[in-house]
Amino acid sequence: MGDSCNSLSGCEGCSILDQNKPSYAIMDHDELDTARVLFLSDSVRYKYGKFSAFSDLEINKVLAPATSFMDEDEYTFAASVKCPDVREADMSPNNMNLCRAYLTATIDRVQPELVLACGNLAMKMLVKKSGITSKRGKSFEYTSEQDHTCVVVPVFHPFSVLKEPRHKALFEMDIRNAYNLYIKKDSARPEFEYKLLLSFEELGAYNYLCTTEDTVACDIETTGLNFITDKIMTIALSCGSDNIVIPIDHKDSTLQGGERFAVLKWLSLVLGNPNNKKVFHNSKFDQKFLLNYGVGCVNVWDTKIMSHLVNENFPKSLMDLVKIYFPTELENL
Repeated sequence: MGDSCNSLSGCEGCSILDQNKPSYAIMDHDELDTARVLFLSDSVRYKYGKFSAFSDLEINKVLAPATSFMDEDEYTFAASVKCPDVREADMSPNNMNLCRAYLTATIDRVQPELVLACGNLAMKMLVKKSGITSKRGKSFEYTSEQDHTCVVVPVFHPFSVLKEPRHKALFEMDIRNAYNLYIKKDSARPEFEYKLLLSFEELGAYNYLCTTEDTVACDIETTGLNFITDKIMTIALSCGSDNIVIPIDHKDSTLQGGERFAVLKWLSLVLGNPNNKKVFHNSKFDQKFLLNYGVGCVNVWDTKIMSHLVNENFPKSLMDLVKIYFPTELENL
């Protein structure tokens, strides 16, 4: 790894210089070649007289398996903070601003298309945002002082994966999704259309849903969380290439009186169809509202429960599952 900076003039005013370190301002990028993917650690590691971006354990146990699908010359490692063993708590806004000059030099040296910012400190250093748990897997655009533009995707730090093995699946999936999207350019998005049905008569074209053996997905939007006092605004149904939205008690709905009752009776036939599966996410929420409207469901499959059975360590919200399994669906939204 690169030597300590010959001059610390760029570090003047940094409180890290007041700490006892084996060296300061390690220019770890000086020996790096260009690479399409840059893994960015929090700070330089120092052990047994050796400086590195990640520890040997982090590389061998976490990063090696997570990068097994990449060619070795496609990726490289560097640190976002160039002094060894610096904690996030040590990095005041002034310290960060001073150190970002070295980080920018790293980006300009490596010229990556994709930067995987490992952990909260690396993310803060690069995109000036915090909260790795909520922002992991998301993408941010970064432009260096030399106008090199790349995509930054925050991921868990390998040490966090070692400490909490439940993070391993998300760590590896975030890396693979980012690689597929920004390196392989696998961004094809399927065509998706839906129809808004404003009358009972329009439902006639979809009467097959009352008897079909094909799976039907269902989702509702409500005015609140209380199934007794709040209302169902819309109900969405999806089967094959058919996607329909029915406004029930939406403020702009034209369904009134007998027509509204007929629509609910039709929905009872669709969701009570014994021949197929009905797919919900967190179905207990939807079903309480539907039952309050006199609409029962049979053969219910819940993606929240199914996700837990597949991997109990995955987050369970619908947005998280879309990010995990259909990352391109959220691009440009």
